[in-house]
Amino acid sequence: MRDYIQFVLDGEIVTESRLDPTMTVLQYLRERRMKTGTKEGCAEGDCGACTVVLDELVDGKIRSRAVNTCILFIGTLDGKELRTVEGIGTPDTPNKIQELVADKHASQCGFCTPGIVMSLVALQTDDLPRTRDNIDEALAGNLCRCTGYGPIIDAAMAMGGEAGIPDNAQALKALQHGELVKLSANIYGTDKRFFIPKTVIQLAKLLGEYPKTTLLAGGTDIGLWVTK
Repeated sequence: MRDYIQFVLDGEIVTESRLDPTMTVLQYLRERRMKTGTKEGCAEGDCGACTVVLDELVDGKIRSRAVNTCILFIGTLDGKELRTVEGIGTPDTPNKIQELVADKHASQCGFCTPGIVMSLVALQTDDLPRTRDNIDEALAGNLCRCTGYGPIIDAAMAMGGEAGIPDNAQALKALQHGELVKLSANIYGTDKRFFIPKTVIQLAKLLGEYPKTTLLAGGTDIGLWVTK
């Protein structure tokens, strides 16, 4: 059994242990990694300001998804790759999508812009056709309060076929361990344990040992138990 998690963060393999099992990925990025481009808005998975891209291997291929880090627990990153807005480009060398958002005047106050950019990165990386329906679906979780969606959609429509995002499939393959993972911490006198089973057999054994445990899948409800 492992007592640590491993994941890829902006191209770097990271190993973490001794973390509060209910620490959100947003807290981790902003407070532990100082990656403050990922914003906290609603803290309940509604506004999209905290959006990053989560990659995982599915049948040997990388699947990219835009996810809300404000309700995503750190343990769910094990074996996956996290891409942040800092990881795709810099002010001196912006990613093509970042350039398009600027050129099309698709940002005003800028608070929601990193999340919008990352949703477009997920759309681009998954290589979906650049249709209006797919763009609307990709941006459905991102609220923009001041720019208006017209320029944002214009930027999305102008995206070419090349994502310009490094392919870290080999790094992800190196992280595919089969061991059960247990993160644990004592927080204010309360023991917290976060198990990450890798097989159905491991899951069944855990359920037999801890019948009252809480099963976590997406976390869109359970995440709010912590943040709210």
